[in-house]
Amino acid sequence: MLNIAKRYVSIVDSVNYRIGRIMMYFIFVMIGILLWSSISKTFFLPSLWTLEMAQFAMVAYYIMGGPYSLQLGTNVRMDLFYSSWNNRTKAWVDSFTIIFLILYLAVLLWGGFESTQYAIEYKERSYSAWRPYMWPIKVILCIGISLMILQAVSAFAARSSVMSNEMIALLMFSSMMLMLLTGQRVFGAIGIVASIAAIALWGTGGHDIPFTAAMKLMKWYPLLTLPMFIFMGYVLSESRIADDLYRMFHVWMGSVHGGLAIGTIGLMVLISAMNGLSVAGMAIGATIALPELLRRNYDKRMVTGVIQAGSSLGILVPPSVVLVLYAMIARQPVGQLWLAGVLPGLMMAAMFILYIAIRCRLQPELGPTLPEEERSRIPLAEKLRLLRAGLLPIVIFASMMVPFVNGWTSLVESSAIGAMTAFLAAVIKGRMTRKVFETSVRNTLGISCMFMWIILAALGFGAVFDGLGAVDAIDDLFTERLGLDPWMILILMQLSFLLMGTFLDDTAMLVI
Repeated sequence: MLNIAKRYVSIVDSVNYRIGRIMMYFIFVMIGILLWSSISKTFFLPSLWTLEMAQFAMVAYYIMGGPYSLQLGTNVRMDLFYSSWNNRTKAWVDSFTIIFLILYLAVLLWGGFESTQYAIEYKERSYSAWRPYMWPIKVILCIGISLMILQAVSAFAARSSVMSNEMIALLMFSSMMLMLLTGQRVFGAIGIVASIAAIALWGTGGHDIPFTAAMKLMKWYPLLTLPMFIFMGYVLSESRIADDLYRMFHVWMGSVHGGLAIGTIGLMVLISAMNGLSVAGMAIGATIALPELLRRNYDKRMVTGVIQAGSSLGILVPPSVVLVLYAMIARQPVGQLWLAGVLPGLMMAAMFILYIAIRCRLQPELGPTLPEEERSRIPLAEKLRLLRAGLLPIVIFASMMVPFVNGWTSLVESSAIGAMTAFLAAVIKGRMTRKVFETSVRNTLGISCMFMWIILAALGFGAVFDGLGAVDAIDDLFTERLGLDPWMILILMQLSFLLMGTFLDDTAMLVI
């Protein structure tokens, strides 16, 4: 029996690995479609098929790449206790709770089969001008979810009516939090609670709620921006184009006390504007800035504070990926959320810079300047060369945002332009090695699929929560029963984020 289980794990892992490898490179199919959309709209006539084909390609990318993402382990956990357990305890807990993940995926598959059967039987077509049949894309959804179930089983082998709606909603929320506290995958914990609640409340018809949420997500065109922005950030990081930017700050700010720390904040702002992920800013800061700052005898506490504070700007500065997720879950326009994040993000950056400048002026030993002899060894020509090299990331950002701001391209098309510009810049500079390429596309697939599955589960949970009237009940509790004004509610929200931020990932906090 053990040998059969090992053989099953080997086969499933191998199949999903190969499919995942194909999906890694599928990002270039989406980039090609979006670039053609932009070119044809500018020079010829708008291509009617590009919008929908891009969305179909997005479905294949997210759904078929999901099992490989699960295999890679790129899933958010609420790690309050999990990391402190030994491997035996982790394996036992994972083996027990993976059942809930499989149940959630089974509910999705159930809804998918019924929807596919309907599409084939009634020859369902899209409502767009060229009216393609819908059954192929639904078949892909079913195949991808089936592979996700097989991968979940592989991981396993390897390791009510008397209650009021308010009480049911409270039970749902507490069950979700309990599962998250055990360190389980966020999307699995949220999704299974939503699925069980839907079936318990509405019978067998309830299984359609999570799948309807999945179909709604797959029709959300701006979701295409996620892999584009993430790919662009990883290319800049892995090809070390961002190194040139930091080197520029290093040379031009070296004569100021705390100048390298100020330059690090500037680097973080620009990386946030090109990538939209806090994790990318943290990775770049830790690999580029941290060793250099420590070598220059900067205070260790200041160095770690600067890098962590700077990386947090990725949540606010457009194009923030977290705000894209928030827009989908909260049903708000992405553009307006980005505009709302610009000023606070730049204000935070300015406050960080001001703090560093004042603190290092009062305590120069915290952020020493570059030695005079080292500064004198760098000729003006070298400084100008570094300035040109350091400006390349800004050019990449401009190539993406200028067409979008002027209305020449859509947000999704601009994201594809930015991704391709970053890729070509790395190729031209001779830094797009096989290793860099493999790492960039692999990490892009893993992170993108992780985000997609979290949103998918959150939408299913939100649909059930809304159906119970829980949102109105919460609104009534705070505004009518407790009599809180909007400012008090905002303050409580901020305090809750401070509390959850001590042990939760920003994506998990956003969903909750």
